[in-house]
Amino acid sequence: MLEQLIIQRTLRVPASTAAPGDGTSVARQLDAALLDVGFSASRALLEHIGALAPAPATDLAATVVSAVRELVGDHVRHNAYFIGFPHDVPDTVEFWADRLRAAVFPGGGTATDAQLRATVAPGGVNLLDLPGYGTYQHTYAELLAAHDTLVTGSGDRVTLLHLGDTTDVEAARLYLALAGSPTPHGETDLMILSELAVACADGAQPAEIPVRENRAVLNGIRLVLGRPLVGVDTTTDVLRLACQVSGGDVSLAAPTRFRAFRRPERRMLMAALNEVVAANPGKLGDVGRYAERWKRLGERLHPHE
Repeated sequence: MLEQLIIQRTLRVPASTAAPGDGTSVARQLDAALLDVGFSASRALLEHIGALAPAPATDLAATVVSAVRELVGDHVRHNAYFIGFPHDVPDTVEFWADRLRAAVFPGGGTATDAQLRATVAPGGVNLLDLPGYGTYQHTYAELLAAHDTLVTGSGDRVTLLHLGDTTDVEAARLYLALAGSPTPHGETDLMILSELAVACADGAQPAEIPVRENRAVLNGIRLVLGRPLVGVDTTTDVLRLACQVSGGDVSLAAPTRFRAFRRPERRMLMAALNEVVAANPGKLGDVGRYAERWKRLGERLHPHE
């Protein structure tokens, strides 16, 4: 959901354009729910939710809570290998010695360190195969029971959520920021960039996209949607784009099996190549670095058409 992505990435809640009304009770409940997980809503955000009709106020509050739950990992059942973690964690040597004893005496019993060494010395032992390793020593319910008295110490670590502009404005702002970032994005941010590229396909486009992998992801969406490509200034940009829409390696570290392109897509890729080379014929020299991949791509582009 676009609103949740915006909240998680910017800590700004897109303003609702729904009908006004009295949503003050919803605002109070939201504030209490947020404080329980170390978040809080700004005064402007609470006033905005309180001025909405109960139904849209509840919808917006639910979106905020859902986004925050994912931020703190509350949507996933987390367990810990040791129930008292980070306390009561055994010494590493002691832990593995216990696992060895369990392997030597599966029915119970004890063994001295000398006996353990004599047992494992002949052929060695795969520690990962020892009994009890890699399995929880307690259930998730037992973990919760051990920690149900733990009070979250929010104190000065409360994260504030602010009221933003409308969803369209916030989406466009985040899209331009991610697309124009001077540093490469991780997998999560690339997924967000892809979703925003769809939502913002007909809006303002970044003047510059410094990271070429980000450029390939963005233009991959635009190619499929039939929108003009942006920021393509080398022949390798076109190759990266073809790899992106084929589900291959955009970094070009590994070969890609190119998919069949639709005629409009082939036309856009050929036009991008033509524009790059027409503006600077010297850039055609980059093709030699990936000659074999260009041959494979050429088979898919059908340039004779």
